[in-house]
Amino acid sequence: MRDEKHGIQMGKVFEGCDDGINNLSVDWDGSPVNYTCFSGHPLPVDPSIKSVEHCDNIAANYYPQHHCMDEPIVYNTSLPTFGDHRPLWPVFGEYKFVPIQRWLHNIEHGAVIMLYHPCANKIMVSRLRALVTACIGKHIITPYNQLAEDRPLALITWGCRLTMNQVVIDTVVDFIQKNSMKGPEGNYTKQGQYGQHLIKRSQLPLTGTITNGTTKTTICPNFH
Repeated sequence: MRDEKHGIQMGKVFEGCDDGINNLSVDWDGSPVNYTCFSGHPLPVDPSIKSVEHCDNIAANYYPQHHCMDEPIVYNTSLPTFGDHRPLWPVFGEYKFVPIQRWLHNIEHGAVIMLYHPCANKIMVSRLRALVTACIGKHIITPYNQLAEDRPLALITWGCRLTMNQVVIDTVVDFIQKNSMKGPEGNYTKQGQYGQHLIKRSQLPLTGTITNGTTKTTICPNFH
């Protein structure tokens, strides 16, 4: 079960380590606070609030470590773009809620993570969802109550994040095209094994199109 890069081998179910079913409360206790808008009022859309893109400087030889479910994983930021995580990664798609300790594994595999505050404007959430799902099959979509209320929408990729108040098509597409499919295992094609609270599995091909026997991944194919 050992891996020279990650410590614990990824994608394998090991008894007493991570089976995607047991001891999940270590990462999330199931509280509805993570996905519920208790105020009942959508956060305002303010065109004057500009989107913010930030990329971290990650060493080329950096590999995050995998930790079993008997060991809590904490982060020093609410929006990490890399870091240690669980050996089993989520099935690509949309979730009622999926914790950071899971989706950080997906971005190592080149995914785009879409986060939205539970009180975010529903029209903006729908617009962002439509762009993400049309751009890339490797995506995770989940509510996340730790987003700032002035920028209640976010995209996370390996090393980079984009936080937004509103959805601007060119900004979103440019970010996804520039930053998706990156990471130490950005071209890894296998599906995840974790599926707790999955709402809808990703519908786009995860490996792109095959031309002359060669796999070619097209990101945001309907946008130029």
